[in-house]
Amino acid sequence: MIVKPFIKWVGGKGKLIPELKEFFPKKFNRYFEPFVGGGAVFFEIIQNTKIKFSGINDINSKLIKSYKILKNSPKELITLLKSIETEYKKLSIEERKKYFYRVRNLYNKNNLTDVEIAADLIFLNKTCFNGMYRENSKGEYNVPVGDQKNPNICDKKNLLAVSRFLKSTKITNLSFETSLKECKKGDFIYFDPPYYPVNETSKFTHYSKNSFDKNDQIKLRNVFKKLSDKGCLVMLSNSDTEFIKDLYKDFNINYIHAARSINSKGNGRGKIKEVVVTNYLI
Repeated sequence: MIVKPFIKWVGGKGKLIPELKEFFPKKFNRYFEPFVGGGAVFFEIIQNTKIKFSGINDINSKLIKSYKILKNSPKELITLLKSIETEYKKLSIEERKKYFYRVRNLYNKNNLTDVEIAADLIFLNKTCFNGMYRENSKGEYNVPVGDQKNPNICDKKNLLAVSRFLKSTKITNLSFETSLKECKKGDFIYFDPPYYPVNETSKFTHYSKNSFDKNDQIKLRNVFKKLSDKGCLVMLSNSDTEFIKDLYKDFNINYIHAARSINSKGNGRGKIKEVVVTNYLI
């Protein structure tokens, strides 16, 4: 079976895989992804290459706890998710709304076990508005309830498949630069950071309580260069802005078109141009 991300993530690259694949290096030793999110690129690479080691990282601690639970305790997670799904689908529409907000409140109180965090994160992701993940400045998940009629809360086959692919993967909850300390010549690193805003009204960088500002983008470019100087193969996705293109002017800048879906109005969505930067030629 084709393994897919177990959650939907804002900025996820699932629909862009056919375009992004064209920029992957032909050969590399190990794979690292410091802004893993939903992991669409990670799952694509891990399924279609023979690499024996990978490393994924994210600043969102609850997301990383969920990855670790899937790696180490998938059956425990599946049992809990199945129980949640059974209970939820018996409820009326109004009862489902109350159930959702009750779970969201418990999730934000930070006194759950790791398996409960993973189960609640998946449940909220499958039943919230538009499958979004967003936190306020206090680190609280604040996406409202969605209107899914029959959400697939416990996708047992995919969860077990994800668990198998995580067995040879190192999973960390560090800053992006710290997570890459052990990278060596010949390793492939893909950066998919919160994008630099194309204008003042599009500053959606709060996937977690930690924003990603202009200084972070500069720090990321410096890490990109250090890895390149070390002999690593480095690829980055970001917005098509003069600031980003100037930052990476010494590297190869390519373009793809991605669907924009963060706008609350349907007519505000559509195809937008993004940059894909590499330190190697395709």
